[in-house]
Amino acid sequence: MKSVFLIMLSVLLLACAGNETVVYSNGFSFANYKYVVIDRDDNSAAYGLDIQFGNAIADYHLAVVGSKEYDNLPYAQKKQVLGARVSVSGDSDRIVMGIAFQDYLSGRTVASMGTSEKGDLFDKGDREDVFMIVFRSVALAINADRQKAAAVGARQVVAPSPAPAAVEPAPQNNVDSGAEYKPYTLTPDFSD
Repeated sequence: MKSVFLIMLSVLLLACAGNETVVYSNGFSFANYKYVVIDRDDNSAAYGLDIQFGNAIADYHLAVVGSKEYDNLPYAQKKQVLGARVSVSGDSDRIVMGIAFQDYLSGRTVASMGTSEKGDLFDKGDREDVFMIVFRSVALAINADRQKAAAVGARQVVAPSPAPAAVEPAPQNNVDSGAEYKPYTLTPDFSD
């Protein structure tokens, strides 16, 4: 009876095992990076997964920078920038989601995490469940790389300070100096 129970438990555990894939390029470690530039595919932008990824990755001491901010970084910091591409596809039965990382300076793909799970791509809850599976792989990989680096005495990764805010250039001539030419921000008014 015990052997039947153990066999059934083993079958159940194997059936619940995910389809997660984690692939690293030789010599890659998240411990060497401090910044991420997020690229997106068309579907991830439609579902907001690129923004969700940016919000989540900040908790792991990787600052999200834009491609224009990257251009203004010193070379030493450019070597610490990863590009991340969030992709998602599927249908009403299955969701395929992945995050591919590249060394942003060289353009070389260095890591990829993804999964294929049962679920409805058009259901927000199913998408978020699959996103959390993929992001869990990313979080575990980052933590493992940093722990390994700390064990061998490598310097600890410290969260970088936010990128400096853009500064408005000074007007070039007196024509643009009037109040009507100054930039402004519209504040939406949702009251009726």
